[in-house]
Amino acid sequence: MKTAALISIVFLLSGCVVADMDSTNYEYVPYAQTYQKADRIGHTDRQKRKEDMYSCGVDRNINLDDGKWNGSSAKPGETLQQVAARDDNLKRCMQSKGYIALGYDQCGPLKAPTGECN
Repeated sequence: MKTAALISIVFLLSGCVVADMDSTNYEYVPYAQTYQKADRIGHTDRQKRKEDMYSCGVDRNINLDDGKWNGSSAKPGETLQQVAARDDNLKRCMQSKGYIALGYDQCGPLKAPTGECN
């Protein structure tokens, strides 16, 4: 009897302290979509943005619609300083083309997008 009560208490308590376990709540837009034209936030031309990113040094073999890549993705053998420099260069280049970089928090998760990151 005591064992069953103890097990019941453990199950009840664990339900109270377990955080939101739905991993889809933490899926965000692909990194490329965080770049938005300053005057067209939420309505940025996706194809033009891709071409601009490729012209700013992103490898054309990278699928910018894939959520797995981001500007801080390291290439084999690359140092942290090289990754940071490459990402900074991309940001500066995109800014020179009229883009601003939004944070993932400004885009919202895929389940509840803000509409700012198309």
